[in-house]
Amino acid sequence: MKNKNNKGFTLIELLIVVLLIGILSGILLGVINVGGIRSKSRDSQRIADLRRIQVALELYFADNRAYPIIMWGEAIDSSSVLGLALEGGGYINKIPLDPKLSASPRACTAGNYTYSYISNGSTYALMAIMEVSTSNDGFECTLFCSVENCYSIENP
Repeated sequence: MKNKNNKGFTLIELLIVVLLIGILSGILLGVINVGGIRSKSRDSQRIADLRRIQVALELYFADNRAYPIIMWGEAIDSSSVLGLALEGGGYINKIPLDPKLSASPRACTAGNYTYSYISNGSTYALMAIMEVSTSNDGFECTLFCSVENCYSIENP
């Protein structure tokens, strides 16, 4: 004797619902562009990192009345001249590295994600290559080489 008041779902109905949810979520992920969101967030991290280095440079300048001198573009890491000056002097705990740092950082090279620094002692510029072309927000590089999607903080 069958109970006619069954209030459950059949297996076919559940499979159809799961299939529809899968199709809709696939379409939604294609529209959202997850890769673009990640690129933009890495660009925001780059700007924040350069601001941290800028604060450390200003603290260094307050004590030494000059910025660390690098007459050519130098990739920034803990073993660079700038990294040694800022970390060794206690102006920054750890030099931030680019979120998408390549294996061998070189300054001012397209597609090579690293932070770069140049200074004559009285002025300086910090540079990062961005992944999204609109991340520059009017801070395009002028003292460094002409790399597309370049963001720089320059101290006049």
